[in-house]
Amino acid sequence: MQRLFERIWQWLKSILGLEKTQGNRRGKKIDRDTPQNLSDTDYEFLFSQLLEGVARGWHEGRILKFFQKLGEQGKQKYWVAWLERFGAKALASAAPNQQLAARMMRLGELAQSFPDIEQIGQTSYTIGRKIYTRNVGDVIWEYEGADAEVPASPLDLLPDADAVIELENAPATGENLETMTIDELLVRLQSDRALATQMAGQLGIETTDPQIIVEKLIESFGTAQQEIDTQKVPDTVEEWFDRGLQQANLGDLEGAIASWENALALNPNLAQAWHNRGSALAHLGRLEDAIASYNKAVELNPNDAQAWNARAYALYNLRRWEEAIICWDKVIELQPNFHEGWYNRGCALENWGRVEAAIASFRKALEIQPDFELAKSKLDQLQDENK
Repeated sequence: MQRLFERIWQWLKSILGLEKTQGNRRGKKIDRDTPQNLSDTDYEFLFSQLLEGVARGWHEGRILKFFQKLGEQGKQKYWVAWLERFGAKALASAAPNQQLAARMMRLGELAQSFPDIEQIGQTSYTIGRKIYTRNVGDVIWEYEGADAEVPASPLDLLPDADAVIELENAPATGENLETMTIDELLVRLQSDRALATQMAGQLGIETTDPQIIVEKLIESFGTAQQEIDTQKVPDTVEEWFDRGLQQANLGDLEGAIASWENALALNPNLAQAWHNRGSALAHLGRLEDAIASYNKAVELNPNDAQAWNARAYALYNLRRWEEAIICWDKVIELQPNFHEGWYNRGCALENWGRVEAAIASFRKALEIQPDFELAKSKLDQLQDENK
């Protein structure tokens, strides 16, 4: 049962935005010791002021000072707890809010400079990214053959791709992600109505009763796992490949990797299996292994822009800026109007210290997509810093 619940938790983190981000923050339960003189409404008001400052070009030091001025109420653990509640509410809302997403992601980038607010930034970035990409599921895999089209997800996927679902990039560490017990999830759902509402929607049930939600989760995953377990042992490439897809969509990434490796044992030239294996490894934090798998994918299919893009993210998470840039150069060669690719390339160039080239890359992203606020924010920052 615990192993099944670990798979459910893997799915929850992917669907609801509860996973770690690039900064490697361990997931935490809501802290109920938040100072009583700040309500959630107070936090929301202060956060809106902070994001307005970010939009006006506040630098890292100014953001740190914002929290220091709050004294005890500015402590990281309280803000992380509130942000998780705020994020569940924002993600449960059907209303699009790209401006909020962009500003939260920008805050996340800026706050990484100081340990005292690093976790605040990481949490903000995670939520912003989820809001930005909520219309597309994160756990996306490359299928064999022509399937239904999958819309592109900003910053992750590419326009006009085949039926390719790319797993969102993993943390830059191999640490295990935290899991909850069933009792802990029940407590969380009882205290967080927004989370219960969102999970009920994902499960297709009308009630937000925590007990029913958990029972439905276990039933759904147990039934799906039983279907896999009762299938005959695959004996063809296609059957192993499809089993890997089923396992991945249940959150059983280790099982999916094993199935794709069985498919590759029968056909080592199956580029899609190398690609998907790399995505699963990346999501588990095994970035070096993921890169090796992506290497095989692009060797077999050098025109797979998705694989180049995924490889770039893995390299970026390892701070191998130059190699990531080379990958995004290839992505852009294959998809010249992929404005997110130009943006990502600019971020890598900035980190590598090539500011002028980064500025040119952000300008190109805005030339393709003039209302791309993330690129505009980056461009304004770099231009102000280099006047």
